[in-house]
Amino acid sequence: MAASPKPSAPSARSRRAPFVPSVRGDLEQASASPEAFATVAPSVPRPVAYLLDRRLCAVPRVGARDVALWEWLVTQAVAAHPDGLPADGVELTLPARPALVAMSGHGRPVQPRELADSLVRLLGGERQELRIGDAFRASLPAWVPPLLRQGLYGYLDLAVLARLKTKGGALLYRHLVGRLAADRVRYLPEAPPHVITVPVSELGEVLGMPAPIRMGPLRIRYLKPALEDLADHTSAFTVTAEEAKDELGRNISVAFSVRLRPPEMRTAAARLLDKESLSFLQAHPDAPAFQLRASTLVKLGSALPSRRVTQPKAGSRRRPVAALASELHAWRRLWLAALDEAITGTALTTGFETGAYRGRKLLDAIERDGADTTFWAFVMAEVDSPDLQVRLDTGASNEAIRTLAKAEAARVLRFRDARAERRRALRHARAEGTIPPATPKSKITDSLTMPAPAPVSPPVAPAPAPAVPEIDVALAAMLSTEEAKAEAKKLWWYWQPAAEFPHLHAAAKAKLLLDEDLDLQFPIFARADAAMGGEYRANLAKLASTFDMPRQPHEDRVATRVPDFIDADLAEALITFLGMTLTVPVQNGVAADPKGILLRDRAFVRERVVKARAEWQERASRWGDAYVRGKRRTFEQTQRDIYETPLFVATARDGNGVHRAAPPPLPPPPQPEAKPPAKAE
Repeated sequence: MAASPKPSAPSARSRRAPFVPSVRGDLEQASASPEAFATVAPSVPRPVAYLLDRRLCAVPRVGARDVALWEWLVTQAVAAHPDGLPADGVELTLPARPALVAMSGHGRPVQPRELADSLVRLLGGERQELRIGDAFRASLPAWVPPLLRQGLYGYLDLAVLARLKTKGGALLYRHLVGRLAADRVRYLPEAPPHVITVPVSELGEVLGMPAPIRMGPLRIRYLKPALEDLADHTSAFTVTAEEAKDELGRNISVAFSVRLRPPEMRTAAARLLDKESLSFLQAHPDAPAFQLRASTLVKLGSALPSRRVTQPKAGSRRRPVAALASELHAWRRLWLAALDEAITGTALTTGFETGAYRGRKLLDAIERDGADTTFWAFVMAEVDSPDLQVRLDTGASNEAIRTLAKAEAARVLRFRDARAERRRALRHARAEGTIPPATPKSKITDSLTMPAPAPVSPPVAPAPAPAVPEIDVALAAMLSTEEAKAEAKKLWWYWQPAAEFPHLHAAAKAKLLLDEDLDLQFPIFARADAAMGGEYRANLAKLASTFDMPRQPHEDRVATRVPDFIDADLAEALITFLGMTLTVPVQNGVAADPKGILLRDRAFVRERVVKARAEWQERASRWGDAYVRGKRRTFEQTQRDIYETPLFVATARDGNGVHRAAPPPLPPPPQPEAKPPAKAE
């Protein structure tokens, strides 16, 4: 049969919208002042094709501030057209003040006349007379939109571009970011530097050197100042250059060794954690001055790759595996040890005197920057040059375990002291009258006389009291004998295999009791059940039918088929309330109304089974397509979840083990035409 033209249900991965990188940092907040621009440090994503394009490098007399202004214009154009830039260029009208802020990273604010000159160098056209409060016009050329299509991308730090002082530094920064993104280089602790080799002729174009390109002037006027500029103002990586020569001593290329620095907390992304993991990260409170936010630990796990998991090779499309929860808690315990070392003054290593975040320097940094920022800097310093983590390696000695336990105990004491101090301050403030007194707690046993509300309707006659159940004296006497108690204990032990392994023995035990065991092994209970109208047998039948679903004629009738919605809790409730419900009351001699007990237990179990089945069906319906809350899934949807193809279509298993629509069968090969028989001569 030919395959249906209707496509199969899309998977969750195909339904997910593609990831679109966004700006890191608030551009509006950063544009308030040069100081705010340096603090927020917005970073913008740029595709690799755009970063490696050299048309900006070829602009005559372009400078470092011109590059910063250019990236600001491109950022505003992308923000104004979130669905993509027009193919024929972009016309912008922007206020002058934010552009001046984006160019003022050298400590001196840029004047409007400098902005006007920069616009002429970048875009051409007539010079605009500008003042600080004016707006200016800018038109991006048509070659920019095709380069900004989605693909591999790297982040440009606009604050770094504003601080760079040389044209070569700004252009080399863009080129290195593009090469790192193209090679998929990511931060890994103790990883070797990434080498980027650029021929001399291309390097001259990248740095904006006019022809002819010779290595001597290139080195003195462009390369060396650019490297010094990047070393002073770039925080994402460090770069060194080494010249390569041929056999005749001529310079043929320059190899840049780029080493990524540890990521910053402001640029790290937080992972999505389940509720249990997040609550576990929040379960270690400290004094307010030293308390860490759970989001800081989550970001740290995203920024640092795990050392206990095999990481992908350099250049792989896979991202490094994030740090495990145990590694996050190891860093937190190391932080507590450093805090205890700084507070007590007991040095653990020689880094107590020389480390940037050890001893008194650690406490000063916490007071100046806060606990979260200092914790991040402390961890990155330990990653860069391990010192305290080597001393407190729990696998090396028991002394490290005792030191970490002492630091954890000190954290608990600090938290308790801070909580007691807050309570004392609250009591003193209430005693002085600066805050209102506490609301007195009312006990449940207190009888408060409340005025009766005025009746708005005539009083309704009270509902009649429930009828007292009639006690069958003969039945109660039958179940209160010693023989009945011994039989109840025997029945309780009879159900123990089913209580331990309900999915295996519950239905079998109920069926055995219904067939013969109730009459043969428990005659007193059999006579009592007959006197109650067979209510216990009805409970056993309910238990057997719930644990063993009805069969189709072609299905196996021997093996138990337990429904999927019966979990461990529901199985225990079914056996307790349907099978063992009378064993304990009869053993204790308190079975006054056994029939009522059986009826109530069966009604309770019926409601619980209905609720469990409905919850399971709703959970199962979310696994497939066309989910609507409260609406049961159709048989076709269930089948499409299994085979991912429409019904009544021939399927074949692909290389991944998933059933797909089978290709149509190949047509039979053409048969040669039969030749007529030769005539007899």
